[in-house]
Amino acid sequence: ETGARVAAGGSLSLEVDGEQVELSPEELVVERVDADGLAVTSDFGCTVAIDTRITRDLLLEGLMRDFVRHVQNMRKEADFNVNDRITLFYEAEGDLAEAIDAHADYIKTETLSMELREEPVPVDVHAGELKLGGHVARIGVLK
Repeated sequence: ETGARVAAGGSLSLEVDGEQVELSPEELVVERVDADGLAVTSDFGCTVAIDTRITRDLLLEGLMRDFVRHVQNMRKEADFNVNDRITLFYEAEGDLAEAIDAHADYIKTETLSMELREEPVPVDVHAGELKLGGHVARIGVLK
């Protein structure tokens, strides 16, 4: 409430050593500085702050969602029907491999994969390479 009043050009009352001190708008310099890890915006008397820090869980979830999107695109490229069940082969390392492992059930559901196989992609399978944030994966889809 005080911050909004001061931002709107009002005065500020403070108690200093038991004495009330009033600062006029001319004596105040108001500067909004975002706190570390927060993006802040104000409009119409409302302030919203969003935590912009990326946690490990969010990183892995983001990689998994990009992986799912890429698999969906491969299904289209392979001319699969929307309801075709598939076997999904993949070769991945590091964070991407961890993301796939951590979210295997979700990936299987979203991509209609009956099996999720972490092994070299067979030669007779529709395959492609995926690059995500410095991670490379080889993916294959088989109907």
